[in-house]
Amino acid sequence: MEIKVTMKKIADFVMRYINSLLHCLFLFSIGIFFAKYRAILNKINNDFEEPKKSDPQPKAIIPEIEIAKIVSDFTSIQIKEPIIVNGNISLLEMIVMNKIINIYSPINLFEIGTFDGRTTLNMAANCPKSAKVHTLDLPKENLDFTKLPIVSRDRQYIDKKFSGNVYRGTDVEHKISQLYGDSALFDFSPFNNTMDFVFIDGSHSYEYALNDLMKAIKMLRNNRGIILWHDYNSPYWYGVTRALNELYEKNIEFKQLAHIKGTSFACLILA
Repeated sequence: MEIKVTMKKIADFVMRYINSLLHCLFLFSIGIFFAKYRAILNKINNDFEEPKKSDPQPKAIIPEIEIAKIVSDFTSIQIKEPIIVNGNISLLEMIVMNKIINIYSPINLFEIGTFDGRTTLNMAANCPKSAKVHTLDLPKENLDFTKLPIVSRDRQYIDKKFSGNVYRGTDVEHKISQLYGDSALFDFSPFNNTMDFVFIDGSHSYEYALNDLMKAIKMLRNNRGIILWHDYNSPYWYGVTRALNELYEKNIEFKQLAHIKGTSFACLILA
């Protein structure tokens, strides 16, 4: 009996191996002409990719500030979905973001990079009742057709069935407007000079980090408000660090940038 079970397992493995081999032959030949199969190829590349040793992580040069310099206490905030998954901000970062929103009470908020909607949910839960949260996400169908280059490690967060599934069906969903598009092509003009708070956590390439920043600046109401970036000085997301370092060094208006200690947040408060 044991020999029969072993032979069956071997036979099953051989069949799976042959099927996988045939699928690979298709994938690396005819499959390259179809977007959904190119996405699989990119995922394979992403899984095997290692950081380039010739491309060291940029040194963080934006001054660090203590969390207490931004927020004095953490009362009067709501914490939604405290458990994190890959791609989410940390619990501490969520608490800090929620308190900033609680203190400044922004009425119009914009998020670049919805992902699963965990930050969107928390933004909506901690802003005033009359506030509106607009959140922009790149549809998976556009994954291979972006205007600017994306980091391969970003693909896993774009290639998903839905955007914002975490906030769906919650008591604050009515405060959220889900938008779709490439932030390098999206028409931001209806939102220019209207936003009080912008959270940037979209594509992490240098090109998109700069693009999203420029769009965020234009959206601030009367050049006042708050811009919060995620993944500054984070491993693998070198583009964000490089872009913010460059702006901090070369532009006097960005000398107010601060790196919140204990987080990967860079923050610009223009009050």
